Amino acid sequence: MAVKTNCVKNGVPYYRIHRKINGKYEDFYGKNKSDAEDQYYERKKEAEIGVIQTKDITTKILLHKWLFSIKIHEIKDTTLESYECTFRNHIKPFAFADIPIKKISSIVVQDFYNMLFKKGRSSDIIEDVHKLLHQFFIYCEKDGHIGKNPCGKGLVKIPKDKNVDVDEIIEKQKLPFNYFRDDEVPILREAFKDNKYEKVVDFALGTGMREGEIVGLKWIHLNFEKKEIYVKNNTTRAATFNDEGEKTGYETKDGTPKTESSIDIIPMSDSIYDLLMSLPRDSEYVFTANGHQIDKKDLEKVWRKTLLALSKKLEEKNIKFEYRKFHDLRHTFAVLLLLKGTDIYTIMKLLRHKKISSTEIYLAVLPESKDTSVNKLNYLFQN
Repeated sequence: MAVKTNCVKNGVPYYRIHRKINGKYEDFYGKNKSDAEDQYYERKKEAEIGVIQTKDITTKILLHKWLFSIKIHEIKDTTLESYECTFRNHIKPFAFADIPIKKISSIVVQDFYNMLFKKGRSSDIIEDVHKLLHQFFIYCEKDGHIGKNPCGKGLVKIPKDKNVDVDEIIEKQKLPFNYFRDDEVPILREAFKDNKYEKVVDFALGTGMREGEIVGLKWIHLNFEKKEIYVKNNTTRAATFNDEGEKTGYETKDGTPKTESSIDIIPMSDSIYDLLMSLPRDSEYVFTANGHQIDKKDLEKVWRKTLLALSKKLEEKNIKFEYRKFHDLRHTFAVLLLLKGTDIYTIMKLLRHKKISSTEIYLAVLPESKDTSVNKLNYLFQN
């Protein structure tokens, strides 16, 4: 009768074989000889494609290490904060994070996504998880921790609710953004009259620049002779982390604009030229508070307080004035230009979008153009 086991390990009988891998002998254990041989051939295959034998390395351990040892040098601080938040809230708390990386396959990732969806995570959140894991497993594959990226193209699907809310979709198609109407702009400007951020609001309305680009704008970025604004800087407020990757607080710092296409030259209108010429030059920054660079947190606080007070005041007069974000001033700039006849390509260049599709969302404010288009075929039905 064949011997099924030949050794005991931790009180459990196994069949052990001794084989050489990459010039070094290793022990392989199985419930019988055939099973031990299978363990050996699996390890041999992994060694041939460069998979590192690290059974105890899990996503919980290595992803965090990868974020704060490698990825931190490739991405902006705000992106690092976003990735850390996704990891901490939507990956680390679950059993998936404790599975040895070498054992993670596409079906394991898919089951993890399905579980997140059943627990109420939205498709957008799962998409963020997938984006992070996909990059992480690219690193794991290159570094030999895994044979193949389990999040590769077409291998997993993001769960979505099949019973879509059609009314919600129609509403989004009507207007996918917020802006201030032409008749609301004077009301908004009046609300900020004599406010410390009055000129900041006017500048945003007249240039369409992003909040961080405005806060980070310096005098050296202005050419009054040519009436040009050079968008080279972007101020952000992002979380700070210690050497262990633990959040320690928040910090405001200057950096480059959002994308390469955001780094550009935009013209000054006559009104913006006059606005800039009226400002004191008490700092290297164009817009200041008591001679210092504006604090983004304070700007957002004052903006919210002013808008909510304005909405409440007008509501008492039965006038509806919805709250909108500071970023909606950028949308307002684009919409009002479009309504005044500016072509979409020019607006794209002024907003410094990388793709025309990013600018085409503003066409949603022109529903009458659809009506005009469909009526062009009326001649077909004339008797």
